[in-house]
Amino acid sequence: MPEEMGPETLELQKNVAEAIEDQIKEIKEEQDSERAREKKDSNWFNLIGLSTGIISTLAAIAAMKGGYLANEATLDQMRSNDQWGLYQAQSTKRHIDESTVTLLNTFGKPVSTTITGEIQKYKRQQSETKKEAEHLQEESGENLRRHELFALSVAALQVSISLSAIAALLRKKPIWFLGLAIGAIGVTFMIQGFLPSMKISNQNTPIEHSNL
Repeated sequence: MPEEMGPETLELQKNVAEAIEDQIKEIKEEQDSERAREKKDSNWFNLIGLSTGIISTLAAIAAMKGGYLANEATLDQMRSNDQWGLYQAQSTKRHIDESTVTLLNTFGKPVSTTITGEIQKYKRQQSETKKEAEHLQEESGENLRRHELFALSVAALQVSISLSAIAALLRKKPIWFLGLAIGAIGVTFMIQGFLPSMKISNQNTPIEHSNL
């Protein structure tokens, strides 16, 4: 028959069992902590993915709108130049008729109502043409101003996207928060771009064209 275990052996077994139990408990706590950390990281990465997707969409909209406004600014400037060309042509015709009137008056010849009527017609046409040319030039300046705002918006949003990617790689939330802040600045520029200015600044005032 095996010998009965003494008190020291039983105490040793008890201590070993308690140590094993403590080790198992510690391992379980570490596993639970790791699962909680992984779940937290997963939620954070999901937020990064969501915010990056939203910012990318806004950047695409800003880029598309900015390109459209740049094209409109160019077209408006071309239309304005055409109107100024028409204005100069009307001015030339009016001055020819006015010179004719001056010569007729000099030689004491009668001036037909047709000539004076043409002069008045050209004056009216010039006034309307000049107004349209100035309006188109203002529109061009306004579209260019809004295009620049959208360009700034795209730049800020792209920086925000890059910082979000870096934050995910380095697992650094402060970098992500910085990216979100820069993204908010980009959204602010975007909103300003969608809102037309109340009045064109003095820098965009049309250049005066003198009469010929």
